[in-house]
Amino acid sequence: MMMSNSTRDGLSFGEFLLALGRYWYIWLVTALIVTAGAFAWGKRTTVPTYSAASTVMIYHPNNDPNQRNADVLAMASYRKIVKSNTIVQPVQQQLTKINGYHGDQTALTAGISTTVAQNTLNLKLSAQGTSAKLAAQTANLLAKSVQQQLPTLVPNSGTVQIIEQATTKQATLINGNRVQKLTLGGLLFGLYLGILATFIYTAWRR
Repeated sequence: MMMSNSTRDGLSFGEFLLALGRYWYIWLVTALIVTAGAFAWGKRTTVPTYSAASTVMIYHPNNDPNQRNADVLAMASYRKIVKSNTIVQPVQQQLTKINGYHGDQTALTAGISTTVAQNTLNLKLSAQGTSAKLAAQTANLLAKSVQQQLPTLVPNSGTVQIIEQATTKQATLINGNRVQKLTLGGLLFGLYLGILATFIYTAWRR
């Protein structure tokens, strides 16, 4: 079945292109309004989320290779323990004393992640915050809590040493593109609505 080069109302494609040029203000204003609305909505609903990380080393200070292998294997368990109530609750208590912090322990725990480089004893602790400074403070409080609480939770864990503290400069914005994506989506949708409005207006005038 061959496609017609005109619309159901008899408006040809060429005539429609001319109408887009003639009534340019319809689709342009529509696109600008929708784009501005999408941008404003994105700004209003997007809470900046930063991530920062500190690193602790968990080890037994001896040269026994068997002990070191055991410490490496234990890192998987330590990663799970980091999100335990015993570790996270002291962090939450300290954060509530910081001006600008409004989160709860559930959200705090959800924003915590851990990584361990292969065959190392370094546990990287990542935490989130609504500002770079708050993210760094949270990561450092988490490292301190691990240092203080892990020997109690796992008596044979060995020495816990903080080898790298999080800094504000090192924190990264992890949802920085949301507003731009919403704005671009608003622009595309606004253009679609504007072209549709131009078509309807042109067909109505005929």
